[in-house]
Amino acid sequence: MSILEVEEIGEIRRVVMNRPERLNALNQPMAEELLRYFEARRRDTAARVIILTGAGRGFTAGADLKALGQADALQDGPNGDWTLRDVMKAMRACPQPIISLVRGPAAGGGLALALASDVIVAGESAVFHSAFIKIGLSGAELGAAWRLQRTMGISRAREALLTGRPIDAQEAWRTGLVSSVLPDAALDAHGLTLAKAMCEARPDALRLTKRSLDAGLEMGSDAAMELEERAQMLMIARRPR
Repeated sequence: MSILEVEEIGEIRRVVMNRPERLNALNQPMAEELLRYFEARRRDTAARVIILTGAGRGFTAGADLKALGQADALQDGPNGDWTLRDVMKAMRACPQPIISLVRGPAAGGGLALALASDVIVAGESAVFHSAFIKIGLSGAELGAAWRLQRTMGISRAREALLTGRPIDAQEAWRTGLVSSVLPDAALDAHGLTLAKAMCEARPDALRLTKRSLDAGLEMGSDAAMELEERAQMLMIARRPR
């Protein structure tokens, strides 16, 4: 079985991290497969929406620490977060909206993966851990500080990163980290319904909306309105007459 399984459901792609015996912990082969997959989506016009999830009872427990010293251990380390950093960048660069469905732990790099998606939906068992500071590392890594402070607010995000305390599904919903919380058994069906709703939009509308949303986090309101207006003018010009 593949370490990364991809199912085609019409214009939707369901991507499953497939190491359930290790709670889908990230090793080098898994990281490289994720990077290869998301980089290839930049010019993929057949895929409209991507659903990312984990096999079994976890999203991903983050870096596979038990693999340290082995050939397939995650190679990111003293020289930088090369592979995982590039995975996050590739997820934001691909034009398809990404929906993360989180059951069980989303820890460390797993939390960063969820945060790199466009929409996070949590099962009732979901638990989000920054984890880094608990193992003697900086609490801010792989863009987690940038994203968390823009979702949960400064104080709660900093508490999470400075203490490494877990965030359960209900708190994640109250603080805006996830869009909804559902029973674990209902998560896959909800994710598919959400993806189908997105696919009702025109392809360029999804791409331009994702770009506008990301750019809006980086710029002032005047510049954001200008960018959004240009995107809208392009869509109007392309409407069938």
